[in-house]
This record gives sequence, C-alpha cells and structure tokens, in this order.
Amino acid sequence: MHSSVHSAVRTAKNRPKNLNLLSVRFPLSAVMSVGHRASGILLFLALPYFLYLLQLSLSGENGFLQVKNNLNSTWLKMLMLVFIWALAHHFIAGIRYFLLDMDIGIERQTAQKSALLVMILGVLVTAIAAFFLF
Repeated sequence: MHSSVHSAVRTAKNRPKNLNLLSVRFPLSAVMSVGHRASGILLFLALPYFLYLLQLSLSGENGFLQVKNNLNSTWLKMLMLVFIWALAHHFIAGIRYFLLDMDIGIERQTAQKSALLVMILGVLVTAIAAFFLF
C-alpha cells in the first residue's frame, strides 16, 4: 500500500504544470461566465454612485443641472458605456442561465453558441448606446 501511494505522488509531481492562466484557452462558455461574474461585481460596486446621482438629481433644479453637466463629460460617457455593457451582458447572460436551468440549450454545441450570442449582444447593445451617447 505504501508503494502505491508513493507512486501516485511521484506521478503527480511529474505532471506538467502550467501556472500561466493567460496561455490556457478557455471554452467560450467559461469566458462568458467570467464576464457574467465580473459584470455583476461591477454593477454592485457602481450602485452607490448611481444612487448618489439619482438623489442629487432629485434634490432640486441645481442638483439636476449638476448631474446633467457631469453626464455630458466624455470620460463619464466612456464610463457609462462600461456600465451599460455590464448591465446588458449580465441581463442577457442571466436569461441564458435561466434557460439552461430549465434544460433548454443544455447541449454542448448549443451552449457554446448561446455563450457567443450573449457576448455579441452585449457588445451590440453597448455600440447602440454609444451611438446615442455620442
């Protein structure tokens, strides 16, 4: 018994180790899943700022004009595009996960296509928003 454990440890030590995650090619659904998690975190972290803007805009005419002027700056429009992508991606991916939970599109090829569709639609919604913002 001792020799089988020793040989298993020796085999594990001889396996190649790839610690560079940038060199690993992840499946499309894994990349989409990471995007879903990242967009959720981003939306959560942005919530206090958006609530502050809402409160400021509702505080009166001066607050509304201040928010309006701030939202017209180019850097804030670029930041808004990031948040629009996060919202679109998170929402569309959530629909995909809901369908997968109901065993719709669970086959590997269909799941890969739906992951690609989520990423394309997220970018498309962001491009449409950019057209209207700029």
